[in-house]
Amino acid sequence: MLRTSVPLALVCLAAAARGDTPTPSPPKLRLGDAAVPVRYAARLRIVPSEPTFAGTIDIELKLKAPAAVVWMNGTNLTIARAAFDVGGKQIPARSVAGDENFLGFAVEGSVPAGPIRLHVDYTGVVSRKDDRGLFAQREGERWYALTQLEAISARRVFPCFDEPSFKVPWQLTIEAPKADVVFSNTSPASEREEHEGMKTVAFAPTPPLPSYLVALAVGPYDVVDIGPAGRKKTPQRIAAPSGRAGDTRFAAKVTGDVVARLEDYFGIPFPYDKLDEVSVPLPTSFGAMENPGMITWAQSWIVARAEDESIPFQRNYVEVAAHEIAHQWFGDMVTLAWWDDVWLNESFASWLAGRIVEAMHPEWTHGTHPVDIRGQAMSADSLVTARQIRQPIVTNDDIFNAFDVGITYNKGEAVLDMFERFIGADVFQKGIRRYMADHAHGVATADDFFAAMSAAAGRDLSPAFRTFLDQPGVPLVTAALACAPGKPAALEVTQERYVPLGAVGAAPQTWQVPVCVKWRTAGVTRRSCTLVTEKRATLPLGDGCPEWVLANDGAAGYYRVAYRGDLLGRLLGGTKPLDLPETVGTLDDVRALVENGMLPVGDVLAFVAPLAADPRRPIVAGAAALAGGIYEHLVPERLRPNYRRFVQKEFGARARKLGWRPAPDEDDDTRLLRPIVVGLVADKGEDRALRAEAIELTRKWIADRKAIAPGLVEAVLATAAAAGDRALFDALLAEAKRSPERRDRQRILAALARFRDPKIAQAALDLVVGDQFDARETQAILFTESGWPTTRPLAWDLVRKRFDVIAARWPADTLAFLPFVATSFCDQQHLDEMAAFFKDRSAKIPGGPRILAQASEAARLCMAYKKTHAASAAKFVADY
Repeated sequence: MLRTSVPLALVCLAAAARGDTPTPSPPKLRLGDAAVPVRYAARLRIVPSEPTFAGTIDIELKLKAPAAVVWMNGTNLTIARAAFDVGGKQIPARSVAGDENFLGFAVEGSVPAGPIRLHVDYTGVVSRKDDRGLFAQREGERWYALTQLEAISARRVFPCFDEPSFKVPWQLTIEAPKADVVFSNTSPASEREEHEGMKTVAFAPTPPLPSYLVALAVGPYDVVDIGPAGRKKTPQRIAAPSGRAGDTRFAAKVTGDVVARLEDYFGIPFPYDKLDEVSVPLPTSFGAMENPGMITWAQSWIVARAEDESIPFQRNYVEVAAHEIAHQWFGDMVTLAWWDDVWLNESFASWLAGRIVEAMHPEWTHGTHPVDIRGQAMSADSLVTARQIRQPIVTNDDIFNAFDVGITYNKGEAVLDMFERFIGADVFQKGIRRYMADHAHGVATADDFFAAMSAAAGRDLSPAFRTFLDQPGVPLVTAALACAPGKPAALEVTQERYVPLGAVGAAPQTWQVPVCVKWRTAGVTRRSCTLVTEKRATLPLGDGCPEWVLANDGAAGYYRVAYRGDLLGRLLGGTKPLDLPETVGTLDDVRALVENGMLPVGDVLAFVAPLAADPRRPIVAGAAALAGGIYEHLVPERLRPNYRRFVQKEFGARARKLGWRPAPDEDDDTRLLRPIVVGLVADKGEDRALRAEAIELTRKWIADRKAIAPGLVEAVLATAAAAGDRALFDALLAEAKRSPERRDRQRILAALARFRDPKIAQAALDLVVGDQFDARETQAILFTESGWPTTRPLAWDLVRKRFDVIAARWPADTLAFLPFVATSFCDQQHLDEMAAFFKDRSAKIPGGPRILAQASEAARLCMAYKKTHAASAAKFVADY
C-alpha cells in the first residue's frame, strides 16, 4: 500500500514560493488524504448511439492544507472548464494531465485549507469495445448505454476520488433521449422533457457509496414490475431489452424469495429504496454487478424464452441473483476499504449464494456445491504462481488480478465454509451480523471481520484465518492410523504444501488447519475437530481401533488428504461409510494425488467402472470426468480404439438408455446427467447412433428451436459439430447470421468451434478476426479451437499472425488470457514460443504478467503430468 507521506500539493506550493515553475507530478497509485470528497453532484448528457458524452460535476471537498494543485482520478476525460468555489469566491483552475489514471486541478497561488467545492465541465468517451466505464452496445438497431465502474473505471466517467475508502453520497442527473428509460442507484426525484427529443431525469441522492458502485443505464428497455419484496416491501423491477418483457418470467418468480431469505440471514431489511435488475445486451467480462439498487446482468443470464428455461439456466440465475443481492448488504452497505480485501466481499457473497441455492433447490446439488467449489479452488491454488487471497496491491495490475475467480471467489468461499463448520453455523452467523452492525454504511477491513468473528466465537480466530489468507497454496494433510493393543487409537497427521508434478519453487509452508475427523469404532460414529498448528500432530480417537477414519469430516476442510495404508480402501469400498459430499470430496483428493504423482493414473482409472454404475448423479459425473480427462494427453493415437471401447463399456449402456430425448416425467437428476454421459459417449466414445441423432436434431433445431429439449442444446450442437461436415457448418453459420436471438447466436458460434476438420476450423477462426459478428461473440471460438489436436495449430497461428487485429477488437479483460491458447500443446516448443511472443505484449495488458506466468506454469505441469502418467494410462486402456 503506497501513500504519499507529504502531500504533493504542498510540494508544488513550496516550489511556487521559491519562484520555481515545476510540472506537478501525479500520485503513483493512491491519492492519499490531502484532499477528500464529501459529496458529489453530477449531470451527464448521454445519447447511447453517440461515441461521446458530456458531463458536469460539483465535488464538495475538504483540503487538509493549502494546495496549488488537487489531484484526483480521471481517464480519457477532456476538461473544458474548472473552478474552485471557496466561500462564494470563484478561483479558476486549469487541468493538469497526470498519467492515464490521474487528473490534477491547479490554480495560481493556492486553494486554502478547509471545505471547498470544485466545478468541472468535461466530455468523455462511450466505449464500443470494452465494458468498462460508460459503454454502449447495440441490440438490433437499438442502442443501450450502461456503466461498469468496478474496479477503477469510475474515473472514465467522472473526475473523482476513485478509491473504495472514499464513500460519500452521490446525486446524479441524466439527460437522455425522451424515448429511453433511465436507471440509476436510486429512484428518480423528478423528470422533465427538454427540447430536441431529450429529457432530464434527476435521481435522489444515494446513501454513502464509493465511486465504483455508482451506476446508470439508458436505453429502450421494457420495464417489468415484479412486485414488492421483503420486510420493507421494496419495489422490484426487471429491465429487459425492447420486446423481451415476457422472457423474464423466471427471474420475476424467484427474486422476491431470494431477497426474503437474505433478509432473514442478515437480520436487516433490504438496505436500499428499490431493486432494479438491468440486462446488458452483449456478453460481458463481469457477468453481473452488484450496484446498490441497480444490479446489471448479462442478458442471457436473466432473459430467456420458455424453451430456454433449463435447469442450468434456473440454477445460474438463482445463484448469481443470491450473490449479487447478498452484496447489497455485504459489499455495498458495508464496503471494503481497499482492494486487498475484495476477497471478503466476493467470497462471502459466493458462500451465501451457495447456501441459498441449496435451501431453495436441494435436488440440484444434493449438498455437493461446497465440495465442487473447494475442488475448483484447490486446482487454481495448486499453482506455484497462484496469488494469495489477500494479495498486497502495489500496481493497478494487482487490482485487476484481485478479481481472480479461482482464488478470490472460490478459495475465499471454501475457507469461509471451513471456518463456519469449525465454529458452528449459529456462531458464524452471529459474527456476520455483528460485523454488519458495527460497520453499516461504512468501510471495513479483514481485521474488522476477524474481530467480529472472534468476538462471536469467544476466541481469537485471526491467526488461523491469516494462514489461509496471507499465503498461497493448499495444505496436504497426510493421515496414518495408529492402533496398538491396550493403547488408545490416534490419527497421526502431517502437513505440507500440496504441489502437482512439475511445480518448481514452492516454499515450505504450514497453516493453522481446522482438521475435523469422523470415525467409527464398535458401530458408533464419532467426530472431533482440532486446530493443527504444527507440521505434525496426533489426534486422539479414543479406545478401540476404528473401522474407518475420514480425515475431512463433511469434506468442508480446505486441505487435501493423503491416506496411509488401507484407510482409503476402507472409505471407498465395501460398506461405503461416506455421505455424498464426502464421497465427492474424497474422489477429488484422489484425482489430486494423481496430479502430484502420489498415485498412478491407471490405479485410479480402476475406480471408473464401479463409480459409473453408481445411482447418484454427482458420482457418475465424477467418473465421467476421470474417463474423459485422460483422452487428450495420455492416450496415444494407436490406443484410441481401445479408449473408445473403455468409454462404451463403462458408460455406453446408460448413455443409450438416456438418449438425447427426455421423457416427460423425468426428475431433475436425470435431466442433468444426460448431457454429461450421453455427451461423453457420443463424442469421445464416438457412438455412431448418438452422433447421427445429434446431427438430425441439430438440423431440426435450425428450423424449430423446440426440437431440442431445454438444457441439451449446447451438448447436442457440440456433438453434431464434432461429427459434422461442411454442409452442416454452413447451415449453422447461415442461421447464426440471421438469428435475432443472442443466446442462439452464442450457442451456434460455440458449436462452429467444435468441427474437427482443419479446413472447417479455419473458417470458424476467420470469424474471430472478421466483422460478421461482434468480437465479444466470437472470442470463445479461439480458445475452443485450441483444445483439439487437429485445430490447435490453426488457433495458435491466428494469435501470432493476427494479434494486432485481435487486440484492436477484443476487450482488454479477455485479451490477457491469450497465452492459454499455447498452453494446451503441452510441450516445450510451444511454451518457448509463448514466452517469447507474449513477453512484451502481456506487460502492456491489465493483469497480463501474472496471467502469462500462470499459463506458462500450466504448460510445464501438463508436460510433467504426461511424462509421469502416459505409460500407466496406456497400460490401462490397452486391456479394453
